[in-house]
Amino acid sequence: MELIAALDLIDGRGVRLRQGDYGRLIPGSDDPVGLAQQWASAGVPRLHLVDLDGARAGQPRQLDLVAEIASAARSAARTVRLQAGGGLRTAEAVDAVLSAGVDDAILGTAALERPGFVTECAAHWPGRILVSLDLRDGRPALDGWRRAADHDPISVARALLAAGAAGVLITDTHRDGMLGGPNLEVLEAFRKALPDSWLAGAGGVSSEADLLAMRDIGLDGAVVGLALLTGGVRLPSAVAMLAAAEVRR
Repeated sequence: MELIAALDLIDGRGVRLRQGDYGRLIPGSDDPVGLAQQWASAGVPRLHLVDLDGARAGQPRQLDLVAEIASAARSAARTVRLQAGGGLRTAEAVDAVLSAGVDDAILGTAALERPGFVTECAAHWPGRILVSLDLRDGRPALDGWRRAADHDPISVARALLAAGAAGVLITDTHRDGMLGGPNLEVLEAFRKALPDSWLAGAGGVSSEADLLAMRDIGLDGAVVGLALLTGGVRLPSAVAMLAAAEVRR
């Protein structure tokens, strides 16, 4: 299982939000480029970038910063992968973020409301389209988590994968930024329902024990944000721990 280091971007800064609430912003770093480079140097295999300004506006707002982060991270570790999302609602926006130097584009609202958009993007960029499925009270959340759709989330995930998504990131929005531990029950339900798909979990990761629990469920990735800033998850020891755990399996 990969440790996926998350960096949310607002006004050129790296931040975290509690439960996706823009009014409950947690300062992270005034130098997100340097922080991403530091994480890459520590051995993090994947970086997860979210343009929060773009998510709110419905189109990317920080492409130059994303490009700078991608360049700096790869200067520290050539093998690090980057995935980015936030406001990717047109093919032009997806092309722009991929052209900024990231490996994978993360679709959100547009993917859930327009499954044909996933198919279109997957045909243009095979293997490089991920979908973020954010859950609020058990339902998919849209528009930066400000409203919810009345659909079964596992059925939604299955449909998105069938449409061509290379993988799904599942976030429990009530736990995000709260350091209360991941929703293992929900994540395990997704894993059992979709045993052959790339799945990553996010929301609430607070410790290396949480990472091992997510690994034991069989997830392919765990997104970690605030715990990297507080020291609850320490690099590079957490990366080494997960690598050792894979060898023992």
